Amino acid sequence: MTTQLRLAWRLQRWEIAFVALACLALSGVAAWLAIDMRSVLATCGTAAAAHACDVIYAFQDSHGTAVQLTQMAITFVPYVAGLILGVPVVAHEVEHRTALIAWPLAGSRLRWLTWRLAPLFLVTLVLISVLAVAADQMSHAYFPHSDLGFDGYEYRGLPLVMRTLLILVSGVAIGALLGRTLPALLVGIGVSVAVAVALSLALPHWVPATELPIAESFMSGPGSLPTDLKYRTPDGRLIDAEEGSRIVEAAYGANPGQERDPSTLPHEVFYGIAASRYPEVLVRETAAIGLVVVAIGALAAAIVGRRRPE
Repeated sequence: MTTQLRLAWRLQRWEIAFVALACLALSGVAAWLAIDMRSVLATCGTAAAAHACDVIYAFQDSHGTAVQLTQMAITFVPYVAGLILGVPVVAHEVEHRTALIAWPLAGSRLRWLTWRLAPLFLVTLVLISVLAVAADQMSHAYFPHSDLGFDGYEYRGLPLVMRTLLILVSGVAIGALLGRTLPALLVGIGVSVAVAVALSLALPHWVPATELPIAESFMSGPGSLPTDLKYRTPDGRLIDAEEGSRIVEAAYGANPGQERDPSTLPHEVFYGIAASRYPEVLVRETAAIGLVVVAIGALAAAIVGRRRPE
């Protein structure tokens, strides 16, 4: 493996260096923000206690912008890192005609692909894992009084790692199919957008949505994953949000300034996934992405096996 790591570094040193620098820099920023916010909380109960000790959204004013910018940057890392590292693996060899030598020397194309991918997977896994842990610590420090649940799901912890591996292996497959680095990168960008949208749309569907108590609605802080809003009438019927809002507005509009008995009006009912079900969703999504990674890896191997080295 040491030899393969050296080979991977020699062939993709600029790509690896760029991804490593980006991941480590963002990890450092996230870790510093987490430490700084926790140092503020350490003053709680003392004469120097900060305002953050007494409010749910402790760091909205002091650290909000820095945390949000860091989270935004981290959101792009799986797609940028995956494409930069994955696309050139096969495309560079075909484009520069070095596959004519490298593939026969390896004994088999599958062995060549395995030994080229293994060190990249290892390097990527280490770098992204460090970033995922730092981002997770930053998110927990940002909401110290809340169950984090699904808040920032895509840019912290295991989902960040799995998305990176998915894009990495997709980049390898696209590069093998097209055989040109720049066109493969452009196609990979489109695929990355589609993957991001698909995973975002799929997130609320890994487990069935249930009625959420008011304490877990989106108005009560991070944690749960709201998916729908309905109204329940005084007789127990469920109606859609538009109809319920119209009834409430009409009731107050009929007698402006007059107080109405809330029990006579429809009230909001939130549906979604409770924060306590975060591990269940995480396991299901991770398993699904893992299967897709294996399938795309097999597809990439099949493409390499049938492709002309040019």
